[in-house]
Amino acid sequence: MEKWNLYDAEGRLLNQTMYRGDKVPAGCYHRVVEAIFLNSRGEMLLQKRSPHKKLYPGILWYLTGGAVLAGESVEEACIREVKEELGFVPDMEKARLIHHCVVDGLGFIRDVFLIFQDMPIENMHFQQDEVDDALWLYPEDIPSEPAEWQAFSFMPHLKEVFPFLWLESMRIRIPCGVYRHYKGNRYLVTGLALHSETEEPMVIYRALYGTQETWVRPASMWNETVTVKGMPMHRFQITDE
Repeated sequence: MEKWNLYDAEGRLLNQTMYRGDKVPAGCYHRVVEAIFLNSRGEMLLQKRSPHKKLYPGILWYLTGGAVLAGESVEEACIREVKEELGFVPDMEKARLIHHCVVDGLGFIRDVFLIFQDMPIENMHFQQDEVDDALWLYPEDIPSEPAEWQAFSFMPHLKEVFPFLWLESMRIRIPCGVYRHYKGNRYLVTGLALHSETEEPMVIYRALYGTQETWVRPASMWNETVTVKGMPMHRFQITDE
């Protein structure tokens, strides 16, 4: 039976513990950790939960994570959960905390880590009765249907994290540097940012000709291909300049 430490709403450790299945005392919280991985291609890692899980049995595609055990830090819990569920050690030196929230209705504090790490699916070892499969995909390719993907449309913390995850993914796919447009002009990408209204990743770039104006363009358009004289080519191509 899992034993958990209890904390106040500010995350301060209390001199109290509880066991999984017990009712969380009023004004107390246990801690939960989740991990989001981004690989060097900008893809995120999702795992397919066992359909026999008691919590959210209809939600099959989700993140790696679980409860922090008594005596553990959130970082230690993250390492343990990934090792148990997927069979590899997360590189916490390449991790950063991207979400922290207090879930009053369920009595826990959730921390979500973003970890930049490659790991082929074939090198993973899934925990029986916990994980059925895993896949890498771009954040913007997460389906809105069917129901097995519904966690990403109704869970508030995932909806809040998603724009920043998409932005970091695009930063991997569109590194800063000099690019040549398919019509011949050169541009310097200086960074990426989120649109304040739509929360869509935008590329910030400056023309390297004429008045050298600064422009913004949706990141989703940057790596598109165009057809010129019947031949497909990248709209923008990074150069060695």
